[in-house]
Amino acid sequence: MIKLKLLAALKQYAPSLDEEGCFTVEYRPDITIADALGQTNISEANMRYTVLVNNVRKKPGDVLEDGDTVTVMALLAGG
Repeated sequence: MIKLKLLAALKQYAPSLDEEGCFTVEYRPDITIADALGQTNISEANMRYTVLVNNVRKKPGDVLEDGDTVTVMALLAGG
């Protein structure tokens, strides 16, 4: 099982959330971050975001392990 946590404005793109604000994706060998995010509606978000796996920044093509926690947060700009 893989936990996905979409933060702040990205939460609305999660199909459902548990009490911790996460939802789960079934683990399968060779599942990538992009595959897991494909089970959300995040592609509809008109914003850039960064992805952390177990608190380490990763790329969409990186392979996930069973038990990983994927955190997705919007990139903010300001000045």
